Amino acid sequence: MFLGAPGRSWWPCVLAFVQFFFECESFTGLPLATKPASLWPALLKVPPSALKSALPTTPELIVPGEQCDRECAPDGPPLVCHFHWKLENFATMGSSCWLCQKGNRTHCFHRQCITGNGMERGVVTINRRIPGPPIHVCKHDTIVVDVENELEGAGSTIHWHGFHQEATPWMDGVPMVTQCPIAQSTTFRYRFQAVEAGTQFYHSHSGYQKANGHYGLAVVRSADDLNRAQYDYDLSEHRIIIADWTLDMVEKWVPGVQNQSMRVDSVLINGRGRYFNETTGTRMEAPLTVYRVEYGKRYRFRLISSGSQYCPFQTQIQNHSMLIISTDGGSVQPKHTVDTLVAISGERYDFVLTANQTPGNYWVRVRGIGFCNPMRVEDFAILSYITADDAMKAEPGLTVEQTLAFTKQPVPAYDEPYPLGIVLNHQTAPCYTPSDEFICAADLESYEQFRDNELIDAPADRTFYLGFHVIKANNSLLFAERGFSHFATVRDDFNTIGATNMISFVPPSFPLLVQPELILDEDTMFCNVSHRPAHCDDDHLCFCTHRMKVQHNDVIDIVLYDTAKVRQEFYHPFHLHGHRFIVTDTGRFPGNISTDQIPYLRGLRTTRRPNALSPPYKDTQSIPNRGFVRIRFRADNPGFWLIHCHFEWHLANGMGLVLQVGEIEGMLKPPADFPRCGSYQPPLDGGTV
Repeated sequence: MFLGAPGRSWWPCVLAFVQFFFECESFTGLPLATKPASLWPALLKVPPSALKSALPTTPELIVPGEQCDRECAPDGPPLVCHFHWKLENFATMGSSCWLCQKGNRTHCFHRQCITGNGMERGVVTINRRIPGPPIHVCKHDTIVVDVENELEGAGSTIHWHGFHQEATPWMDGVPMVTQCPIAQSTTFRYRFQAVEAGTQFYHSHSGYQKANGHYGLAVVRSADDLNRAQYDYDLSEHRIIIADWTLDMVEKWVPGVQNQSMRVDSVLINGRGRYFNETTGTRMEAPLTVYRVEYGKRYRFRLISSGSQYCPFQTQIQNHSMLIISTDGGSVQPKHTVDTLVAISGERYDFVLTANQTPGNYWVRVRGIGFCNPMRVEDFAILSYITADDAMKAEPGLTVEQTLAFTKQPVPAYDEPYPLGIVLNHQTAPCYTPSDEFICAADLESYEQFRDNELIDAPADRTFYLGFHVIKANNSLLFAERGFSHFATVRDDFNTIGATNMISFVPPSFPLLVQPELILDEDTMFCNVSHRPAHCDDDHLCFCTHRMKVQHNDVIDIVLYDTAKVRQEFYHPFHLHGHRFIVTDTGRFPGNISTDQIPYLRGLRTTRRPNALSPPYKDTQSIPNRGFVRIRFRADNPGFWLIHCHFEWHLANGMGLVLQVGEIEGMLKPPADFPRCGSYQPPLDGGTV
């Protein structure tokens, strides 16, 4: 049995339909509750013989994207999966929810109702959904997404987090690096091949749209999944997409208001939660996410940390453990079973849950920790066992799942936490310390066949030290007559600017990859730690387009280190576009190291990772407070790629830079009709350029 489908696999079913007019069952859905799937008419026009012989080498069979959610067979033909998305300003608990907020539960499940945390709030949506529409495809399918931007007065882009875009670097979705923002009332077509199998996700890379609702799941299944024997079902609905949530649009803090502290008000699981006011003790009545399982079965769950603010998420499933089988899309050996999983913004983890407890309902508990500990925010979903009397549990007008979403069970009190047990990514874990018993992300083991000895053992061609910092900016800097700077307001007069090596990143005025001919003078346009504009010096924060340049196929070591002066529970997640990396070392600075971090880091000449270990491949990694992480990758993907802190506020306020891999003439060129943009500054005297 494959992937939770009690019926036939998808592709043979299509052939059977064409030949014998059999009814085809959908691959998606819950056990004992599958739903019929409508077939794309184009499939029915192709003779079965042609499908078997021609399609594996002719990947131009175009189907609606939803039809690509199927069993992935080794000899199955690749499909072109076409999605249509519309970006809009919308509202949670708004008119689309009718009388949901007033107690009519059936209205809470209207197709366009977004309940969020039960409070009305302005949002941005994709197809009036939060999270956006899920993508499920097979490896080597082609993903095509038509993004129609109807956001009033705002440009947008979609970044495909986890997809390296080796053949289509202009599809990475970073404004003013790989493309122009998609203008209002225009449509941009993303098209790329699903090469990277695993759990990936997508999100807006423009402004603060991700924090206001623009994010979603993208799964690439593979017929040769090395962990296939570990689970019985891989249900499309078993996704845990976690996001922090505020009561207002997040732009209020950037630059922001001083009379309210920047904070997280709720946690959403798949766009659902319940706002809790600890002062009054009131909890909003809103539906929760429900996961159904059958006793004795093993289920693959896919978890995405889509946080935007400062908090890692701690996930626990009452009375159940989690067998980790993947991180950031890369399969790992099933050696670690944990009770508590901690993930920071941008990370993904796949785990297997065995439904071996007494049939009933169990809490899925997600808590914001670290910086969020004082805010005491957590929320819940429900893991529910399927039983023979399910039909009797449904309330009038609701399905069983909808009834369970309004469970009458009181949620556990915040001060009654579950035991941590075995923890993956404990906040205080001293990773790589001899004899430590903690499990860190980099301790997971990839399969031996993926071990890249040349990458692990080769001396680095280039080593970069990137010290990042959140700078408390005073008024003389922020409001100087000589110019304006970006900043965020945390509270009162505590205003911050993000920086790397004392450079706060300023995006270029045109997309570097698409219009490189506008790079007239590299020395004038770009800056780095050893080359700063004339107005910058070593003692002052510099605002410029930070670029780090490497040669194609060089082995690169980057040491990311936190230059904060105070020890606190605050970790930064850094994400590398276009590549994946291994972690070769991590730790925290000794207490007496405050200003001379680089000499200390250079003194760590050898990596402390055991060479016998096959390191996992990641694209997002958290850096400990007043600590460091050394990552290594092969710069084998020519282009311009962003490296940045994955907190929305930090990236928007300068904590990032561009990695240029190779020379411009060695980069792939976008289509001739690819959109272009830039500044318009004709001569002052009114003449022509």
